[in-house]
Amino acid sequence: MKFFLSFTSLCFLVILSACKTMQVGVPQEVVILSFPNEASVYINGEAQGVTPLIASLPRKLTHEVRLEKRGYNPSVKYFSPVENEKGRALITFGLARDLGYYVDLAPDPMDARLESDLVPTSRGADAFERMATQVLEADRRLEAGEITPVEHRYITEQILSFFE
Repeated sequence: MKFFLSFTSLCFLVILSACKTMQVGVPQEVVILSFPNEASVYINGEAQGVTPLIASLPRKLTHEVRLEKRGYNPSVKYFSPVENEKGRALITFGLARDLGYYVDLAPDPMDARLESDLVPTSRGADAFERMATQVLEADRRLEAGEITPVEHRYITEQILSFFE
């Protein structure tokens, strides 16, 4: 009797997990990159780690990815299911479709370029003075060791590009 109850419980759990997999699809590994590296990654509001990151996400759902790093504006991107080559075949099978094998999450890899918080939202009355102030703040962050030389160049290019 105990064996029968255990077996029945096991079968019930397998069926429940299969139903959930059919709703959301089988997992797909996706790559999340950022410049600069080591941005905190939140997928659907849950902390996942820092970039570069490989995450396993259900194929049939859209996923919100939020990247945050001190000194940069947050960036929000999305992984969305897109029909793949298998899905364009003349004959497709129901179970494979139900499990999400005919879609892939895109973009993969996701590559986010974070914008520095030193890039202003407006030029102001004296654009040259404002630009100089922002570049000097980038210089200060470099000297204080808050950013790397590569990040300094990236931030300075963003500031100059804004004022062009």
